[in-house]
Amino acid sequence: MNTTFWAKPDQLYDVHINAAYKAWKETVIAKKSLIQRVCKEFGFSEERFLKSSLLTVVLHDIGKNIEPFQRMMQAKRKGERFNKRENYRHELVSFPFALLGGLALFKQEGQLIGKLPIEALAILGHHKKIDPILQSFSREGVSEKPNYCDEGIKLAIIQAEKIFEKEGFSFPKISILNCNPYVEVTKLISYDGAFTKICEDYKNPQAIRITYLLLKAILHYADWHGSAGIDVNYSLKTHADDLFKEIEKRCVEKKIKFNGLRPFQEECGRTLCNVIAIAPTGSGKTEASLLWALNNLQNMGGGKLIYLLPTMVTANSIFTRLEDYFGKGNVGLTHSTASFMFQDEEDNPENVRNVLFDKSFIKPATVATIDQLLTSGFNSGKWALIEANAANSVIIIDEIHSYDSWTLGLIIESIKHFSKLGTRFMLMSATLPEYLINLFSKTLPNVNIIRDETLLNSCRNSYKIIDKNIDDAISEIENSVNRGTKTLVVVNNVAKCQELYKKLEYLNPMCYHSKFILRDRKEKEKYIDNQKLLIATQVVEVSLDIDFDTMFCECAPPDAIVQRAGRVNRKREKSDSWISIFKASDISKNIYDPEDSKLLERSFEIFKISPEKLTENDLIKIVEDVYSGIEIEKSQYFVDASKQYTVTQKRLMGIFDNPNREDKNDTTRKIEYLQVPVIPLIYKDEVLNSSPSQRRLYEVKMPYWYIQKHKEQHGDITFCDMKYDSVIGAQFTEDTQVSSLII
Repeated sequence: MNTTFWAKPDQLYDVHINAAYKAWKETVIAKKSLIQRVCKEFGFSEERFLKSSLLTVVLHDIGKNIEPFQRMMQAKRKGERFNKRENYRHELVSFPFALLGGLALFKQEGQLIGKLPIEALAILGHHKKIDPILQSFSREGVSEKPNYCDEGIKLAIIQAEKIFEKEGFSFPKISILNCNPYVEVTKLISYDGAFTKICEDYKNPQAIRITYLLLKAILHYADWHGSAGIDVNYSLKTHADDLFKEIEKRCVEKKIKFNGLRPFQEECGRTLCNVIAIAPTGSGKTEASLLWALNNLQNMGGGKLIYLLPTMVTANSIFTRLEDYFGKGNVGLTHSTASFMFQDEEDNPENVRNVLFDKSFIKPATVATIDQLLTSGFNSGKWALIEANAANSVIIIDEIHSYDSWTLGLIIESIKHFSKLGTRFMLMSATLPEYLINLFSKTLPNVNIIRDETLLNSCRNSYKIIDKNIDDAISEIENSVNRGTKTLVVVNNVAKCQELYKKLEYLNPMCYHSKFILRDRKEKEKYIDNQKLLIATQVVEVSLDIDFDTMFCECAPPDAIVQRAGRVNRKREKSDSWISIFKASDISKNIYDPEDSKLLERSFEIFKISPEKLTENDLIKIVEDVYSGIEIEKSQYFVDASKQYTVTQKRLMGIFDNPNREDKNDTTRKIEYLQVPVIPLIYKDEVLNSSPSQRRLYEVKMPYWYIQKHKEQHGDITFCDMKYDSVIGAQFTEDTQVSSLII
């Protein structure tokens, strides 16, 4: 009789389940406040939920006790090749056992969510996407049912009973089955299956979705940490007093005089509720937000810190700062849920785990673009984990002014949703028009508006408005550099940035924009503040600690101009710093004004009639004047975005994963061309010999239409033919007609 059954090549089945159980205990303690909130909201007891959650953990891998899976484990243990087509998805086999267990719990303990076997669904979806046509299990749909290892199944049930006993729970009675698992699943999941009927009859679809994603997220925690044999590191151990010391240390290293916290920072730190923070660049908003976050986390009894930014480049910069403050391994960085796809088994599991943890908001702190949170509402990527980790957390949304009406509509709906799940928000900006302050004040419950008013009457820079294109400023830029003035040039799209770099190459400038691979961007950021001439796009507007003497820039909305101007005379120690604003190019309208509201024209004209010396108060007035009369809530994009999550989740019945094919509105940004992360073809050999966690160092986003014409697929890695070098970044190949579309 065989009594040795493997869950992984290096982990026996019983060892894995016990390790997963240990991680489960740690996770439900960390998520206790969220679990209690969900139980109260949807009308079941905490103990009832924990029984269902524990059921998913003790039964999630019972389907590995089949002959094909055990043959695969034996082959891997011997270092032999195994044809994975001969395997049978173990979670599919686990499903009918979980179905029986969930129904028995229903009879034994009362309902969790109606008649829905939600535990079985969480197990079915814990590796692969699930949808009504079961695309992830198409191979099993045409396969014979696998041979069960009855002894392994029996031992697994005995182990499950013992674990339930340790918790003081009674394990529901289930039988040793010998059914066709695929057939059993299709009885529930199909367009005319029982699941569809139950969802249609149930009066609270949010109860189904949130209970499902919480069960699934806790199962992921247990499974991943149990497989790795590591403890759950849920929340930051850093306290506000520790951060104060780190801030002082950072100031010393950067040769900044430190006189303690500013009044604005102190007020943010002691405010224990939602906050809208408005302060000029250089006021220490980042540190103020972290003090707020740590004190609120302590007040809430723990949770995640999530820091969201508009762009990947700004996220990189903040990630480095947070890692300095909180320690390596405590901060995750994620840019795109589409960056990687993983096989279930990987030669370097530690690298895969780190990437997965980053992409799932599992680290105690996560720095990400706003898109990573917003995609959870579309059931994309690791949406269940992202949503469960963002719930009952603290979320900082930096540069909240910088989003168009579509993205803003999604942000408002996300704030409403997560606020109900106990999340606290801090929204930050140097300039926030009154109409946005009013919108966010209506959205956020119990919100404080905190302003830094100490610098309102100070003037950082002088302004010149020039009724020409920035291409006409070549000689002025040259003269500025030759005088020894640290010069910043900011344009509105990548193609123009590259074009100006080529014209001014003899001055040895740095070219900086979003179309560099991550490795090259990180290298540039080390030296960016030492440049005599930096030619960049709007990526310099936020979160870069750089200081120049003068700036030449294309016109943009006034809040963006203020952000750019914050990179000039940053420490307010110079008396002759200048900002020269030139007319916006035609392509700028596609970026900043897709609804043709004449935003750029108004900005240019109002700056034209403004004084040369502009105080912070003057700049705030310009922002208000430009945006006066705007009713964002009546914008068609805003209205449509406000409804889109409901539309998408109804289509996906709350819990199905999004194939990203059915609705073009399942997007976080309304841009003309979808941008997708790929790897330049010139790095093919390097990347194929790299670990999954290293691949992102070679990623750059390119338009989807371009990728379709120039891609080369290698397994789960998409390479793309393009002109690329570390100096100027990515460009289309010479046979491509529309180079200006790289923005």
